[in-house]
Order: sequence, then C-alpha cells, then structure tokens
Amino acid sequence: MSTAEEVEILLLKSHSNISKTVTKCLAILAAKREDSADEPKPRILELVADAKVAGKAITITEIVKRRLKEHGQTVKQTTSVQEKLIVGEAANERPGNDVAKKHLQDECHEEAKKTKPNVQIVIRLQKDVETTE
Repeated sequence: MSTAEEVEILLLKSHSNISKTVTKCLAILAAKREDSADEPKPRILELVADAKVAGKAITITEIVKRRLKEHGQTVKQTTSVQEKLIVGEAANERPGNDVAKKHLQDECHEEAKKTKPNVQIVIRLQKDVETTE
C-alpha cells in the first residue's frame, strides 16, 4: 500500500443497537469511493469496543460477514486486543494519593483492591476491492 489507508472507526457502547450498527457497517463497506488514483482503495472499517461489549462487537462482525458473503463479496478480518487509552488518569495520579494508601496500610486495613486493566477489542474489516473491466 503506497498511500495512506482511509479507515472508518465505529465505537460501540453498551447501548448501541445491533441492527442499526450492522446497517452502518454495511453502508461503510459498500460505499462507492471516488479515488483519484488508478487503483481503488480497499474499504476498511474498525469496530472498537470496551471489553464489556466485546460480545456485541463480535456478533455485529459475524452478521456483517455473513451478509457480505450472501452477496458474493469477501472481507478480511483482523481482531486485536489493546489497552484502552485513558485521557487524564483517574485518582492514581493525584498528589497525596500515596499518603492515603500508606495510611490505610499502617492501620492494617485491607489492601486497596487491584483494578483490572481497561482493554478494548478492535475488529478490523477490510473489504476486497471490486474490479470492473
């Protein structure tokens, strides 16, 4: 790929409607692109969801793949898990937080509960370019 890829990104939330999201995905992947170069660019879509909504993202992906396959089209899928980028770290970076933890430990209180890392699933769908001659 000599040029930069154009990637559409859809963020999935717990309240995202599956059927509406499938429709959006199909519209993005099926959209006609006007490319200035001789070769058309492949259509790329990334579904990004928090770990809690990973099942919904997988369901949407499988429905989209099935619908494209029904119409004789092919799509490549790449799935990855990444740590969620957090803007402005929460309480752990506040000054004086270490003092509060030490105070609790000195009083023999239970150690602060360990938090799970915030992760996201990223499903990348790339529709093959249709060649018309």
